Amino acid sequence: MNISRRAVMAAGLGLLATPKLARAQTFPVRPLKMVVPFAAGGPTDFIIRLLVDPLAGNLGQSVVVENRAGAAGNLGAVAVAQGDADGYTMLHSTVAMLAVNPILYPAPSFNPMRDFNTIATTASLPNVLVVNPKVTDVSSVADLITFAKSKPGGLTYATFGAGSSPHILGAMFQKLTGIEAVPVPYRGSAPALTDVIGGRVDMLFDSITTSTEQINAGTVRALAVTSAERVSQQPNVPTMKEAGFAGFDLTFWFSVQVPAATPEATVARLQSALYDTMAQQSFADALQLRGAERLVVPRAELKDYVARESERWTRVANEIGLKPL
Repeated sequence: MNISRRAVMAAGLGLLATPKLARAQTFPVRPLKMVVPFAAGGPTDFIIRLLVDPLAGNLGQSVVVENRAGAAGNLGAVAVAQGDADGYTMLHSTVAMLAVNPILYPAPSFNPMRDFNTIATTASLPNVLVVNPKVTDVSSVADLITFAKSKPGGLTYATFGAGSSPHILGAMFQKLTGIEAVPVPYRGSAPALTDVIGGRVDMLFDSITTSTEQINAGTVRALAVTSAERVSQQPNVPTMKEAGFAGFDLTFWFSVQVPAATPEATVARLQSALYDTMAQQSFADALQLRGAERLVVPRAELKDYVARESERWTRVANEIGLKPL
């Protein structure tokens, strides 16, 4: 009888303890946050918003997007890196944040390659050089160069802040063509493009995802794309290589990070959900409509890919003479 009673009590205690143990081991158990370190409406924002709802379905918890723009993405990045390493706050960022920002914002307390674990790439896209056809009446890159040389120091180009892809490409354009232009920083793609359309800035190496609609509407004119090949959404727009500048074969890519100290099991759960979500054809189709491509690097190759590509962008940034701000 005593043995039977002890057995029953042990079994009962086991039943009581099992749900608590399961809850402790299950991630996630509450909503998650995805920080976008740029203004709403730009490609970093647009791409991840295609993913968060199906990602929430895979994780069983909601995923809320929070835009924290500033310092070329560093404001939001630092907040995530220095936050809790529990997997509940992720960052969707750009290759520039990983590779270029350490040049612009050197700080012993923060280094993105050290302080983050990149758990997935999401998408890639070219930039497209656009102008306002009513203000800057040019039809080709050659025309733009001629126009720029006719007004030394007077040309302006929009950026998303120091170290952003429009800033780097604009600086490269000046170095390779010998023109002079003044960078005008904005908090993201949407406000920068708005000012090109409004005639307040001359040109922009914009993300093709945000410019496509305005190109089709005729409010901006596309002169060239920065990818190795023409993009299907704008087949009549030549590449910078076709315009005579092979060094412009730079494709911008995006990725999801968590703080480096995030537990391996949590990283594995997030990775699995992200890769499953990105495998859906609807994600690839939605990206393609805006000129972007799905970028899924196999998990076994991810670390090497991020290191190799980041080194390439760092080299470009150094070649154009980017200095600490």
